[in-house]
Amino acid sequence: MTAFDTKVEELIAKHPNLTKDEAIKIVTEKNNRKKQKRNEKSNKGRVNKG
Repeated sequence: MTAFDTKVEELIAKHPNLTKDEAIKIVTEKNNRKKQKRNEKSNKGRVNKG
């Protein structure tokens, strides 16, 4: 199992009313938000150095 699959299974375990598709959508959106934050932080650091 990948980390992504594990996160989906954990979310379904916490919230049994969610379908697997809904859980996948939630985890994907969270990952995208985290990725965007990391990119903003790294870009901010580059601006200060330049």
